[in-house]
Amino acid sequence: MDIGALQKTEIASLRRIVSEIEEAAGRDSREPFARLLARLDGWTARVAVIGQVKAGKSSFLNAFIGEIGLLPSDVNPWTSVVTNLRINLPGDPPQGASFRFFDERSWGEIVNGDPRVRRMAEEMLPGFDSSILLRQAQEMKARAQARLGRAYATLLGTSHTYDFLSPELLQSYVCAGPGADEGLGNQALGRYASITREAEVYLRLPGFAVPVVLTDTPGVNDPFLVRDEFTCRSLDRSDIFIIVLSAHQPLTEADIALMRMLSAERAKNVIVFINRIDELEDLDEELDGLVADVASRLRAAIPGAAFSIHAGSAWLAELAQREDAEARALRAGVDDAGLRRFLLDRYGEVPTGQAERLMLASGVGEVKQTLGSLIDLGAGYRQLASIHEELRSEVGALIALCKRERDSVARQVESVSGQGAARFLTEIRAEMAQLSDLRRRLEERFEAMTAATDRILVRSAAMMQQALETTIRAFVEEQRAALAGRASGGERGPVAVDLAALGGHLDRDVTDTFRRTRAAVDRALNDCLVSAASLAGERFEGIAEGVTLRGLPHDEFTTALTLSRRALTVDVIAARGWAFWRRPGIDVPKTFEALRRITLAELLPWSHKIMQAATEAQAERVMAGKERIQIILSMVDKAIAERAQRLRSDSSVLAQLAADPSRGAQMSHRLQSRMEVLERRLQLLAISDSRLSRSHLAAAA
Repeated sequence: MDIGALQKTEIASLRRIVSEIEEAAGRDSREPFARLLARLDGWTARVAVIGQVKAGKSSFLNAFIGEIGLLPSDVNPWTSVVTNLRINLPGDPPQGASFRFFDERSWGEIVNGDPRVRRMAEEMLPGFDSSILLRQAQEMKARAQARLGRAYATLLGTSHTYDFLSPELLQSYVCAGPGADEGLGNQALGRYASITREAEVYLRLPGFAVPVVLTDTPGVNDPFLVRDEFTCRSLDRSDIFIIVLSAHQPLTEADIALMRMLSAERAKNVIVFINRIDELEDLDEELDGLVADVASRLRAAIPGAAFSIHAGSAWLAELAQREDAEARALRAGVDDAGLRRFLLDRYGEVPTGQAERLMLASGVGEVKQTLGSLIDLGAGYRQLASIHEELRSEVGALIALCKRERDSVARQVESVSGQGAARFLTEIRAEMAQLSDLRRRLEERFEAMTAATDRILVRSAAMMQQALETTIRAFVEEQRAALAGRASGGERGPVAVDLAALGGHLDRDVTDTFRRTRAAVDRALNDCLVSAASLAGERFEGIAEGVTLRGLPHDEFTTALTLSRRALTVDVIAARGWAFWRRPGIDVPKTFEALRRITLAELLPWSHKIMQAATEAQAERVMAGKERIQIILSMVDKAIAERAQRLRSDSSVLAQLAADPSRGAQMSHRLQSRMEVLERRLQLLAISDSRLSRSHLAAAA
């Protein structure tokens, strides 16, 4: 079964309805439906694959998409660049890749670090060598210069695009593990990886019914991970996550912290894949216990969270898909009675074909089925439900507008006489004035709501910044006692600050502030909607009945940004005394001051990035709510435009009719034709609205 098959059917069905509505809406009312069609056409499932270095993420992805060897997995131990596999996206090239390099500013931040931190380190720690603080980044710069030569300086801020795709091409841009250092003379080994900011790979693949972006991320324990912010923001944009664990180390604290963060946002779904089970000594005996252990530890660490857990082997899936002589020999060795017994016990079947047996044992098929279900009924379903809800709002408002217009024309038909025509002409002008006044009052409420939400967002940013900074400063103060304890115990080594607990506190601050802000924003939006609906409803009965604030994005918010800072290390400052023969102790006040200043300089800018991510999510929710409310304003604008058009087209005829009543039949025929158009439009819209209300998506909306 193709991944996202049900979602494809739903999108196609919804698209047909939108197209019919767009056709029935009339030329002046089609813009919102054209915009919704564009959103449907651009719908994409966004899936991030995460895991520790050497868990087998790249091998898993190769097997998952059926492109064995595409993503580098053997020559270099790990990927260090966020790589987006864009599968079947409309408008993309049929094949190829694009690689975007860091610009000078962002590259400077990577290779030089924060200059304030460097200055503080040199100022506070006598003899401190800033290269210690920046060693990884400087090594990265040196590798980039060695590999790129004269081209190094000219590449920053540019990109490379190709209309072909090969493993060697990707190796040049996305690999930066130790294997790449051994291949400085080989262009296929990480030549551009150090300065590559993002890789886009374009694929057309069977087996995917809907467009999918699979994001391959650097390992969460990658010691060369200096692109933290960009990696974490790519996780924030994903809706479904596949976490690849190694059967040899199936659940570390970093894995649990990552899953806890992902599970906090209910709109995101998580699949856990325990890889490399082929390396277990006794598969039959160990596997069930391994899966049960992971499940129980997750339940204990994250109560109430639901994860789909699968176990398998990307290596077995690779063997099943390869056709070379080595693979055939390996398959013959693996495909024994033990494998058949394992398949029968675990799946209740033993496929007849060798490749099918290995693929079933690999567990990759199970992950595909789960991913398809989550796209059809989970995160992907919720995205489509949001479009569905907005569509129903637009249709409901348009029906109310058409009914009002039909009633207006009906009254005009009844007044087709000399005296009545003149009177009706006056009524149209009066109604236009009333509608203009209504539009002004609605605009005042919309502007007041906009000002209110702007104040809320500004206040929220300040509150979040204060909360994060307070938490960070309090955490730093806690290190004073720990430092004193080290001094009394005679420890002289560098001070290492574990940031795991701090990450939990920051998550709490972000979540609490976001929830309070969301509640305030929703109140402001709802008050404006109720007020606008009441005002508009006085002249357009039912115009706002379908306009709701259901399905707005970001009910909850968490960010991977808080996970990327795990530890900070600062050398101690020795206390010098007159007894030169004694071993110098620790100058606790000076060392703590150095620790405090350096830690704050490192963490406060990071807290600002967290705040920025939360503010962007809040602003996106506000914008979505404004778009719903603007449906009412848009319909009033259409009513004003229609009456202005009627004045322009009918005023001369109405004036002639007032002078010559014998032309009443001509005018009556013209109005009757307009009535028929409106009646037909209402019938078509009512049918579409009925189809929308019957759609099972309504339950999700």
